[in-house]
Amino acid sequence: MHKTIWYKIHWFFGVIFGLTLLIVGFSGAVLSYEKEILRFLNPNTYNIPIAQDKQILKVQEILQKYQSQNPDTKINSISFSNDKSSSVVLNIASKDPNQKKGQNIYLNPYTVEILPELTGKDFFSFFLRLHRWLAFEGDSREIGKNIVALTTIACIILTIGGLIVYWPRVKNHFFKSFTFSFKHKKRAFLSTMHSAVGMWVIPMFLLVTLTGLYWSYDWYRSAMFTVMQVEQPKREPVAQEQAKNQQKPQMIPYETVQKVVDIFVQNISKEYKNANLRLTPNKEEFYSISYLFADAAHYRETNTMEINVKDSIVVKDVKFEDKKLNEQIMSSILLLHTGEYFGWIGQLLMFIASSLMVLFVITGYMLYYDRLKKRRAKAQKIVKEEI
Repeated sequence: MHKTIWYKIHWFFGVIFGLTLLIVGFSGAVLSYEKEILRFLNPNTYNIPIAQDKQILKVQEILQKYQSQNPDTKINSISFSNDKSSSVVLNIASKDPNQKKGQNIYLNPYTVEILPELTGKDFFSFFLRLHRWLAFEGDSREIGKNIVALTTIACIILTIGGLIVYWPRVKNHFFKSFTFSFKHKKRAFLSTMHSAVGMWVIPMFLLVTLTGLYWSYDWYRSAMFTVMQVEQPKREPVAQEQAKNQQKPQMIPYETVQKVVDIFVQNISKEYKNANLRLTPNKEEFYSISYLFADAAHYRETNTMEINVKDSIVVKDVKFEDKKLNEQIMSSILLLHTGEYFGWIGQLLMFIASSLMVLFVITGYMLYYDRLKKRRAKAQKIVKEEI
């Protein structure tokens, strides 16, 4: 009886949310290697030839030269690297007030030449919108967000329900329950493959869904911070963010910015890979630099240094490696979601799991259709016998 109920729950949620599960799973698989693919497609944007007869310009010089050529542009931040073959990235305020993150411009650090725009960025941007909001735009985005959230919850129920239904076989034939045979025909083959392959991805599905809800509901995100005993970062009100985006371009104190960079380089404890400097100071008039050590395991191992330019001192230097495990986890939710937290093997496993969602949806619908066809045939047979 217990198994029968869960079986009905499993096929009900599978039929209702099958299409959105396919969309979210497939789009997640496409996004799995976005950074690697973009770097492969855009070698002349991310990297530049090392000029033997020239020196990399100072941050101050780069900003001055770019701003003089683009006087109406507001620069939000500058990202620079310790690698002489790496391009410099400026984040400039977008003309669209609803675009909070601004636009990234890649520059040659030797000449301040604007490098080619990223090929493939629009492709991945579309799949990100598809993954998070089903590609809905404007006010409809909230609808797409909630459908994706319900689909995520449905995936949790399907994963748990599938395990409960399949548990007798797991308990009696543990190792065999992870296998299927091509000797089986039709429904028997589909059923054993659907169940066996499902067993492989249970840990990945639970991880990707439980972390995915982080972006779906504010209450869920707050609950995660509470459970992990980590203080939740405060977000600026939307109106305040939009007001900042609509501000007119300001003259940047280039000498001050260069001084911040010099203090950063003098006080960093070991070799860094890249650093990002926000050109707007905080309320205390301190400048903030987020940076990544060269030996960082992943790109979310960011550290933050706050600098008091007036007194030429480092006010605060918060390193990722010094944080407690619960704080590291909460600042790495995206990497847990993508599997990158566990290195290349985790990223690969999450890619495979996301791709397999297509298999589960297709085989699930095939099994449902086969069952429905048999029920109809049985009902017609009963009617004929009664006649």
